[in-house]
Amino acid sequence: MFHFFVVATVLFVTTDAYVDRKSIQQPWKKIDTELREVRSLNDNLPSVLLSNYKNITYYGNITIGTPPQTFKVIFDTGSANLWIFSKKCNVSVCLKRNQYDSTKSSTYIANSTLFHMKYTDYNIEGFLSSDIVNVAGLNIQNQTFVEVSNYNQLPTVNERIIRYIPVIDGILGLGYSDISVDRVTPVFDNMIAQGLVSSPIFSFYLNRDTSAELGGKLILGGSDPVHYEGDFTYIPISRKGHWQLIMDKIVINDTNLCGESCGETTVDMETLFIMGPKKNIKLINTLIQIYMDCEQISQLSTIQFILGGKAFNLTNKDYMFPALDEDISNEIVCLCGFMETNRQEINWVLGRIFISRYYTEFDMKNNRLGFALAK
Repeated sequence: MFHFFVVATVLFVTTDAYVDRKSIQQPWKKIDTELREVRSLNDNLPSVLLSNYKNITYYGNITIGTPPQTFKVIFDTGSANLWIFSKKCNVSVCLKRNQYDSTKSSTYIANSTLFHMKYTDYNIEGFLSSDIVNVAGLNIQNQTFVEVSNYNQLPTVNERIIRYIPVIDGILGLGYSDISVDRVTPVFDNMIAQGLVSSPIFSFYLNRDTSAELGGKLILGGSDPVHYEGDFTYIPISRKGHWQLIMDKIVINDTNLCGESCGETTVDMETLFIMGPKKNIKLINTLIQIYMDCEQISQLSTIQFILGGKAFNLTNKDYMFPALDEDISNEIVCLCGFMETNRQEINWVLGRIFISRYYTEFDMKNNRLGFALAK
C-alpha cells in the first residue's frame, strides 16, 4: 500500500525544493502576531496568467532580451533568484527546453560570475548575466539572472516518473532578498525600485479545475477581488527570508496535532503538498487514509489550520487529489496531500494544496501574509 504514496512523492519533483543558500541568513526576528482583516480595493493590476499542469504545478510566461525570448517559468516563493536554461548548456535536460541566447539580444550585459544553487531534487550550475526581463508586460531593466549551463538531477528521483513533469524553462524566485544566492537583486525587488508596481505586494490565485481555461494568476501590486470572497486575514511573517509565520494548531476530529503551537510554517508556491514533522504526519495518516477510491473520500474529515486564532478549513476534496496508479491497477486513486519534511528550521510547509483553497497575498510593505477564501 505504501508504494502508492512513494509514487506520488516522486511524481511531484518540485516538492520541498528549498534552496541550500550561500548567502548569510538573517537572525530570527519575532513580530507581534496582530490579526487584521481588511478588504483589498486593488483592481486591474498587471498579472501573469498561469497554466495548471494536472494540478501538479502552475507556470507562466516571461520574456528576456531584445527582441524578447519567451520562457515558461515556475513562480517560487521559496527562493529569490531567477534562472533560465542557457544556450550554452548541452546536457539533455537543457536541450529539451527553451534556452536563452545572449547573442540574439541587443540589451544583453555580460557578467560571467560563476553560480551554483542546490535544490532538494537537483543542482544547477551556471553564470550570471543581465538583460531586460519582462513580467506581466513590465520591463525590468538590467535584471541579473542565472544562465544555467549544467543541471544535475539527484538519484532520488525516479526517471520513469519524469515524463509527468511539464517542460519548464526556469524558476523565478519571489522570496525576500535575504535568501537570494550571491545577493543577486530579485526580480520583484527591482520592480519596486524601478517604480513598476503600485505597491510592494503580489498575490496568487490558483484554479484546481484542470479543464478551466484560466489555470491561475500571479497579480503584481496587490490583489484581484474577482478571485476571492470576503475579507483578507493578515498574519505577520515571523522571519524575513522565506514567507513564513507561526501556525497555532492543526485540528482533525477534535485532535490537536501540535500542542501549544505548530511553530514556524512556510507558505510556499513551489511545494504541492502540506508538509510537516514525521510524528505529526504519521498521526494524520492514522486519522485519514493515505490513498483510497476517489468515490469514498466524502467520509473523510475536514482539517482545520489555525492561523492567528482563525480556522482555515480544508475539506476532503481539498487535501485528497487523483493520481494514476501504474504499479497495480493502472486506475485513478485519490492520494492524501500530506508528506513528511526534514527541514530543521521549518516545522510545516503550506503548499499549493492550501494556496489553491485560500487566495494568498504576499505583502512586502507590511511584512505579512494575507488569506481569503478563493472563488
